[in-house]
Amino acid sequence: MALQQPLLGDRNTGGSEDTSSSNNNNSRSYGSLGNENSPRYTSDSAPEVQRLSSTTETFFHIVCITAGTGILQLPYALKTGGWAGLAFIALAGAVSAYTGKILIQCLYYKHGVRLQSYSDVAKAAFGSRGRLIVRSLKDFNLLGVVGIYIILAGISIDSLVIGTPVGQLGEQFWIAMSAFAVWIAIVAARQIHDVFVLSVFGTLTTVVMVVIVVWLGIGDSGLIDTRPPTKLINIRTTPISLASICFSFGGNLNWPELEASMKSPKKWSKALSLATAFIAFIYASVAAVGYGVYGDNVRSPIFLSLPPGIAVVTAKAMITAHVLLACPILLTAVFMEAERDLGISAGALGATKEWLYRAAFRTVLMLAITFAALFVSDFSKVVPILGAIAASMVVFVIPVACYIRLFYQQRHFSQYELAWSGLIVCIGLLCLVIGTMQALADL
Repeated sequence: MALQQPLLGDRNTGGSEDTSSSNNNNSRSYGSLGNENSPRYTSDSAPEVQRLSSTTETFFHIVCITAGTGILQLPYALKTGGWAGLAFIALAGAVSAYTGKILIQCLYYKHGVRLQSYSDVAKAAFGSRGRLIVRSLKDFNLLGVVGIYIILAGISIDSLVIGTPVGQLGEQFWIAMSAFAVWIAIVAARQIHDVFVLSVFGTLTTVVMVVIVVWLGIGDSGLIDTRPPTKLINIRTTPISLASICFSFGGNLNWPELEASMKSPKKWSKALSLATAFIAFIYASVAAVGYGVYGDNVRSPIFLSLPPGIAVVTAKAMITAHVLLACPILLTAVFMEAERDLGISAGALGATKEWLYRAAFRTVLMLAITFAALFVSDFSKVVPILGAIAASMVVFVIPVACYIRLFYQQRHFSQYELAWSGLIVCIGLLCLVIGTMQALADL
């Protein structure tokens, strides 16, 4: 996803709520509300939750959201940090899984009640200002990333059709067509479960692309007479490598909506762990082959180092399809929360009127994203700067801060947990600084 900020920057290619009522429930886990399929919500206007997604569906959603264009920069991340970057992939995966789990735990910090969204977690921990800040960062980041994905897809399609009868239509046309395809999907889909097919195909396109990159890289290794040099670790640029890899694991902005859609929310931890392990495996495969074959000569994206031909064209088509398939899923976290706030539900409006209102609302937002992608000249330069700040905070720092704030009266935090949490916060702040600097350098 999703939230691979450094690559997306490359345009050229109040008070907390009372927690004392839960002090005697230290041992409970998230997702355990008695009847899993009918959780009670804090809002008086509870959403019409339909827990229809299986653990397998959730696995595909997580992989589709997370394993996006950032995978193409991982061999270069190893060039930046050396072979130690493989350890960074494992570390970033562990951090991502941990913050995803504690964020869901925060939804259930009050016994028998589930908060609705990430924003509500921030409100419970830090009051209305906390909710406003997180809501703004989350929505901006997701809407901005979708806009960048649409631009990247349009540019990629335009390069793929050169020399064909439609090769003269231009980037602007394909950007508009990419936005139109996303619009159809988000209007047709009401909730997470409805885009399961998109997640499956999005995951498959990523797997196909990974297989092609690894296959071409291994095949090319036998044609290279002198193996380019590699490093075990590059101390000077290690922080940049770590930040780039961590951004490639961003995606937890959508986790509350994904968990809310599960038939068995107790299996959230299992689904997230399996998906994160799978993502780490394919990341490590691409990174190791790319850096191992091309060494310090590797380029970003990895396509630039691979031998040209139909296989590379196919891989580019796969990643283009992936970013388009991921867009509707990324937007659900924005749309579902906004529609709850606006009272757009079948219970309140009736089925027909609810569909019309929902379609109109989503159409307006898609028009705004499309307009920005087409006509705001610096859109693809400004979004990564603000996105680096937003992603660093909402993916790494804020989940840890909310978790400690909400549970410090309910349980004892060991020194190990506090040290681990402190490390995650430091990584998040490192990503903020380096991501912002890199985005500014790309201006």
